[in-house]
Amino acid sequence: MAKKPTPIILLVDDDPLIRGLGQELLEHLGYRVETAGDGSEALKKFQGMKRVDLVVLDYYLPGQNGYEVLKEFKMLDKRARVLVASGFLTSQDMANLKEEGALGLINKPYRLADLQHRIKAVLAGRSGF
Repeated sequence: MAKKPTPIILLVDDDPLIRGLGQELLEHLGYRVETAGDGSEALKKFQGMKRVDLVVLDYYLPGQNGYEVLKEFKMLDKRARVLVASGFLTSQDMANLKEEGALGLINKPYRLADLQHRIKAVLAGRSGF
């Protein structure tokens, strides 16, 4: 039986400390990780990668917020799987993100068990909300 390839996650966060911590946690969980510091860099990386199994997208980014970047990911690939990361979102923000196709929310600061649970759910085709 062929071994399943290691899932690849694109982690997008403008804070270098959070981006580094998130990358460490995700690699500890066994994922391959690419990172980007803003929406523009993330979209360029996404287009240049052979595959991206999941995008973990910070909501509060410079320039474009996570909702705007999510819309662009979905224009590039309707099947793009995106989890939005934030310490605070209003119920309206969450409704807008769901409507645009976000598959879940991860609270910041990241907690290993929560990160693992939500990512596994989305990669298995379930909701991460």
